[in-house]
Amino acid sequence: MKNVVIYTRVSTDEQAEKGFSLRHQKEVLTTYTKINNLKIMNHFEEDYSAKNFKRPEWSKLINYVKKNKKSIDKILFTKWDRFSRNIEEALTVIRVLNNMGIEVNSVEQPLDLSNPDNKVMLAMYLIIPEVENDKISQRTKDGMRRAMKEGCYLAKAPYGYSNLKIDGKTSIAPNDDAKLVQKAFVEVAKGFEAVEVIRKKLREQSGLKLEKQQFYNMLRNLTYCGKIVIPEYKKEPAQVIIGIHEAIITPELFNSVQEVINGRKKKGAKLPSTINVNFPIKKNLVCPKCGKQITGSRSKGNGGYYEYYHCTSKCKVRLKKQTVHNNLISLLNDSSLNSNIIELYKEILTELINRNETNINNQLKSLSDELKKNNELLSKAEDKRISDEITQDAYMRATTRYMDKINELENEMSILQENEKDLKKYVDDAVSLLCRLGIAFEQTKDYDKGSFLNVIYPENLILENDCFRTKNQNEVLELMTRVFKGSEQAKIKKATKNSGFSNVAPPLGLEPRTL
Repeated sequence: MKNVVIYTRVSTDEQAEKGFSLRHQKEVLTTYTKINNLKIMNHFEEDYSAKNFKRPEWSKLINYVKKNKKSIDKILFTKWDRFSRNIEEALTVIRVLNNMGIEVNSVEQPLDLSNPDNKVMLAMYLIIPEVENDKISQRTKDGMRRAMKEGCYLAKAPYGYSNLKIDGKTSIAPNDDAKLVQKAFVEVAKGFEAVEVIRKKLREQSGLKLEKQQFYNMLRNLTYCGKIVIPEYKKEPAQVIIGIHEAIITPELFNSVQEVINGRKKKGAKLPSTINVNFPIKKNLVCPKCGKQITGSRSKGNGGYYEYYHCTSKCKVRLKKQTVHNNLISLLNDSSLNSNIIELYKEILTELINRNETNINNQLKSLSDELKKNNELLSKAEDKRISDEITQDAYMRATTRYMDKINELENEMSILQENEKDLKKYVDDAVSLLCRLGIAFEQTKDYDKGSFLNVIYPENLILENDCFRTKNQNEVLELMTRVFKGSEQAKIKKATKNSGFSNVAPPLGLEPRTL
């Protein structure tokens, strides 16, 4: 009597198909062994795909036969597709087991593999299921991509959403945590506190259940503003479309959060203003006698109301508002960019912009490579789920992780591409502004005039005899506004390349909107 090990297998998708039940396979194998006087040494039962041999029960079977190879003669299964749906790996496993003296065979499709001609039939039995598996995989991928293009959300719902059907289509809808998600975006967009500080506060005060990286992934996820990210596939590029699910936040709020995370938004930029627009530069002025902060007020006279900048102490320093502003405009005109250095400054700005564009292109290439890698990982996860190599939960976790990363990378690329727009068009505006600082000050809104002066004069101005003095001017501006002699004109181009002067040039962004 020969000893055999029987193997039964079914994939999750095959459970309901007629003729594939584990019970049926076991009955067929048990009957066969009785008729042929074979002794069953062990039975291994599998619920896994046969796309490859990385299966839990098959691994146990191999370990068992290795330990008992002297007493085992055969491994039996009902049909060859129960054994494998991968012809290359199947032939390798058969060869290994034959070298151990163990025969591998099907009871419903028996083959004498000692006869070389029968290997042709074996190839047919193995290749047909493999082709069928590939067709199923392709149909599933195409179906998933088509559904995503229609706005469906197929992965595990992100925090704040729950999986459900919308008009019969797979999607997501906001749940009880949606308000917490919205609050998180609003707080981060303000830019007052660090992102991690906000996360900890929400965890302690509202029960937020996200770790540090999960919280950052949430803030990067385009899903929350109602969008679906479709990964790159074959020659079709990745794309972002509007989903059928309800957005928790607006695209504008999402973009504001990205600016904060990427450090492009100044913290506290939206704090309520405490500036008195009637006296916009009072915080930029100090008393020449006592050194105290100057304030401003209105007084009523015979001709109506009069406005003054004055000291609050007994110094009795008191100057008319309009006189102060006029003198300040004259001072700014004197501080404007000297005509001798205009071309040099333009060259410096152009050089810095060119460097910036090169850096952006390098970053975009790096992000593009990483995006492609994550799309490939996402595709592999889909393949593994289709072939039942991973569970649904594992697939959802992997998909969520990859999609979050893809969203983050695509958003970073979008921001960089926006910043990559031709900044050189701002050069003329920036230089023009520096040539007319007095006019720029007049045109600046009242609540921004103080900030304008802080750029030109880092320290407060001292009021003295209807004019101003200051300890320090902006070093860069002071250098640029020096009066160059005509004989020095020939040195300008040389200085740009060799003197290192460009290293102390003001940063990009000296266009009117930032002053």
